[in-house]
Amino acid sequence: MLMQNAMDLLDEGVLISDKQYRIAYANPAYGRIFELEMEEIIGRRFSELYPDSDMLELAVGNDEREEVAEKQHRIRGKEVVLEWFTKSFREDGEVYILARVRDKTAEKEKEDRLTYIIEEMTVNIVTIAKGFGLLPLQPILREAQKETLLTRVPATCQKKQIDRLAIQFASITSIDEAWGDLLRRLIQNLQLLGVEVALAGLRPEVAMQFTNYRIRLDGVRTFRNLQQATRYYYGQS
Repeated sequence: MLMQNAMDLLDEGVLISDKQYRIAYANPAYGRIFELEMEEIIGRRFSELYPDSDMLELAVGNDEREEVAEKQHRIRGKEVVLEWFTKSFREDGEVYILARVRDKTAEKEKEDRLTYIIEEMTVNIVTIAKGFGLLPLQPILREAQKETLLTRVPATCQKKQIDRLAIQFASITSIDEAWGDLLRRLIQNLQLLGVEVALAGLRPEVAMQFTNYRIRLDGVRTFRNLQQATRYYYGQS
C-alpha cells in the first residue's frame, strides 16, 4: 500500500500489467496523460486501449534491462510524444510488466524550435548586392549542422542567384582538422556550381590553425574583414 501511494504521487505515468497484458494498476498521472478514467484502464487488455502498440511486448522475457522507446501517439485528436520505459519482473512466481511513461511533447516541440533556429542561422545567407552574398559562419553545435551546411548553402546560393559568396569567420574562434575538411567540402560544392568563394574576418589564432593543420583551400581569396571583401566584389560588379 505504501508503494502504491508513492506511485500515485508521481508525475510520470505508471502502469502494471500481467503477462497477458491485462492492466492491474495505473496511477493518476497515467490517466491524465492518456485522458482516461481509471475504470477505462483497470482490467482492460493493453491491446484494447492501444491496438497498434507493442510497448509492453518489448519487456516480456527481459528481466535484466529496461527497454526504452520514444513513440508518437494521437490522444483525443492531439499528437503527443511519449517516452516509454518497460521492464518485466516476477512477483510470487508470476510475471508482470512495469511501464513508466513520460510526456515529452513540450520538450520535443522546444527541441524542434531550437533545431529550426540553429539550421536557419547555419544557412543565413544575406544578399549584399546582385549576385553577391554573405554567409556569417556559425560554430558547429550539432552534428546535423554539418549536413545542413553542405546541402542547404549551395542550394540557397542557387535559389538567390549568388555567384560570389563571402564566408565571414567573425564568430569562429577555433578550428580543427574536421572543421577544415568540412569547409573544404563546402567550398568544393560551391565551386562546382560556379560560385566564387572568399573568406573574411579570420582571427589571427584561427589563421594560425589553418597553417598548423595544413588546411589548404585552393582558389579561395581571403580578406582581413568584410569591408575588404565587399570592396573587392563591388569592384567586379
